Amino acid sequence: MDEDAVLITRWNTLTRAHRRIETRVERQLHRHLGLGVSEFYALRALREGARSSTGLLHLNDLADGTGLSRSATSRLVTRLRDRGLITTHTSSHDRRSVEVELTAVAHRVLRAGSPLLRHVVEEAVRELGAEGTDQDLLHYLTGARTA
Repeated sequence: MDEDAVLITRWNTLTRAHRRIETRVERQLHRHLGLGVSEFYALRALREGARSSTGLLHLNDLADGTGLSRSATSRLVTRLRDRGLITTHTSSHDRRSVEVELTAVAHRVLRAGSPLLRHVVEEAVRELGAEGTDQDLLHYLTGARTA
């Protein structure tokens, strides 16, 4: 198989694996935490963004961190705020900017959801290995070092 065919095959496998993992993650997050993937990923992005700054994250930074449009991020923030997972307020430095902060409830959700997410991903990657998936791709997905 030529290099282009190998690359395309790996890309197709990675795309299928991603869809499989996202579907399972969505199902498990909804079943155990009542959250969708975008909501959980937003909480993770807020936690990571807050660690690198003051504990607050601007709405625009959240949109960038989740890959959502500004309007989709705004709707997402409303859902998270209504569920008591975040608080929002106008920035003291820039009155046009909204800052977002995780609540204690969100931190508990993240502690419960992170192992769940890891388990689903590990399970899906193990299945890929059992299906005979390209070893280089498996090494990449598992973080294993190649010789």
